[in-house]
Amino acid sequence: MSERTFEYFENHIRTYGLFSDKEIAMIKSLAIPKRLKKKQYLLREGSVCRFHTLVCSGCLRSYRIDNNGNEHIFSLSPADHWVSDHVSLATGAPSNEFIDALEDSTIIQLSTDSFNTLLKEIPNFDTLHTKVIINECRASRDRIYMMLSHQAEERYRQFIRCFPQLHHRLPMFVIASYLGIKRETLARIRSNMIDV
Repeated sequence: MSERTFEYFENHIRTYGLFSDKEIAMIKSLAIPKRLKKKQYLLREGSVCRFHTLVCSGCLRSYRIDNNGNEHIFSLSPADHWVSDHVSLATGAPSNEFIDALEDSTIIQLSTDSFNTLLKEIPNFDTLHTKVIINECRASRDRIYMMLSHQAEERYRQFIRCFPQLHHRLPMFVIASYLGIKRETLARIRSNMIDV
């Protein structure tokens, strides 16, 4: 697993066009590869987030559980996406969210200490971090707009456009939770859509 995972990680880092070979070697030297089994937690509510995580294969979800025990998924992280609780990571406060694997997944992690070392040693590493945060902010804003302005069927069509590789892989209840609709509503939408 490690060699292929590190190769994936290196290719991902190279897409930003920010780092020399020597800098990439340093980044890789501090990275930790890990496998997650389906349903295995990366982070639990009440724990402090201590890692920046890149998904190399599989898919993770970030969610909260309301007072009635209902899950509300607010982020899906398939391969090539970074995932963490940035507030907990930055402040050291306990997290309000859960992050777990929806499928068997491989990830690369950078601990807070390693991340801070890279920020000091590699000038462009802060640029990478900024790009990751901006991408996450953009995705969150797009999702908020979709939830506020689109009906259920258009939300699902948007989901398919954003995650074409996921709509056949993930369970219907996961997609429904992410879209903020009932599973039955999603089943009805799917049965009425001949182009899915």
